[in-house]
Amino acid sequence: MNTKRAVRLRYILMGMAVLMLLPWVESCVGEVNTAKRIADEFGGKLQPMRYAKGFKVYEKKGVKRILILNPIDSTEVLGDIIVEPRSKRGVAQYPNSIKVPLERTICLSSTQIAYFTELNAIGSLVGINSSDYLFNKDIKARIADGKILRLGKEGNFDVEKIAGLNPDVVFVSPIKAGGYEAIVGLGLHLVPITAYDETTPLARAEWIKLIAIFTGQEAEANRIFAHAEKEYLRLKALAANVKSRPTVFSGKMKGDSWYVPGGESFYAIYFKDAGADYIIKDKDKGGSTVDFETIYQKAAHCDFWRLRTSSPAGFNSASLLAEDARYGYFDAFKNRKVMLINLRETPYDEINPVRPHQMLADYISFFHPELLPKYRRVFYDTLTYSNEVVAPKERRKR
Repeated sequence: MNTKRAVRLRYILMGMAVLMLLPWVESCVGEVNTAKRIADEFGGKLQPMRYAKGFKVYEKKGVKRILILNPIDSTEVLGDIIVEPRSKRGVAQYPNSIKVPLERTICLSSTQIAYFTELNAIGSLVGINSSDYLFNKDIKARIADGKILRLGKEGNFDVEKIAGLNPDVVFVSPIKAGGYEAIVGLGLHLVPITAYDETTPLARAEWIKLIAIFTGQEAEANRIFAHAEKEYLRLKALAANVKSRPTVFSGKMKGDSWYVPGGESFYAIYFKDAGADYIIKDKDKGGSTVDFETIYQKAAHCDFWRLRTSSPAGFNSASLLAEDARYGYFDAFKNRKVMLINLRETPYDEINPVRPHQMLADYISFFHPELLPKYRRVFYDTLTYSNEVVAPKERRKR
């Protein structure tokens, strides 16, 4: 099964699971549960989002109805959530609504935690996924004190622990495979977070407004996002009129395949806004897998190489060539222009979704260092070269 079909199937299954869990969604045989139908039924005022496409929020008399949309088909609803203030008195109009601010929250993806930490709202967290790389000192301290439990990884969640925590909400990531069928059976409120499928950095960052509905910090979220947006647009304008645009490619081999972000993907947007020329020119907002020969033909003479790894600390040029000696044939490797992010050394997942301006600044500092002469990078560093490693001068002919 190809990547796109697998993702589509996963979303379909997740949507079915979430709808089974939401008793306030009236489903009829043969009736399509579309975003428009639900919005018309509920009424209320639509809260405008500037960039995010993956969710809609309608408000009526202090009650919010949140629709989480399928990234593949925006008319399809993955999640239909009604949120009411915890302090609201009187007879509940929506008995199965989620009361906010949340008191007990579970996040099953590291990127979801980023929104909570940026809002300084980790106090409600009682469970998180068992990420291999956790940097936030406050969360680590709460784990040590037993206030937050680690609940396993995708495909192997500890269902008994999840049920025992009695959470108000479990935030889940539909694109992750495995484990959710058992969670659905627990009868908990699942809220799918599809921020990862937004194709622009600012759209992904704007999901902080959604999380803030659950933490009761909407004004703070608006302030945080407005600052990130202002800085991002300032930096984008700074790089817009550069005289030359260096070429760049991304990724590395995983097994027999190299994942290549599409020409209109999330990473392509970053490269363009940072004043670089991404070598992939298709209209794909996602990505595809190719063999080494295909990427080498396109990227052999690129100026820069974006590289992400989760290798042990000290990963360097020798480590990279040990994985595949062919990496040494790329000009970017020979010229020491490999932009490296090591997930074991940098809290990438924990802060990058909400700091697009810092990520953009990192890229600009590589592509056009003269524009940010005093800038200190937050996420990326230049690949370190060991003294004994010398890149081959040219690729041997076959």
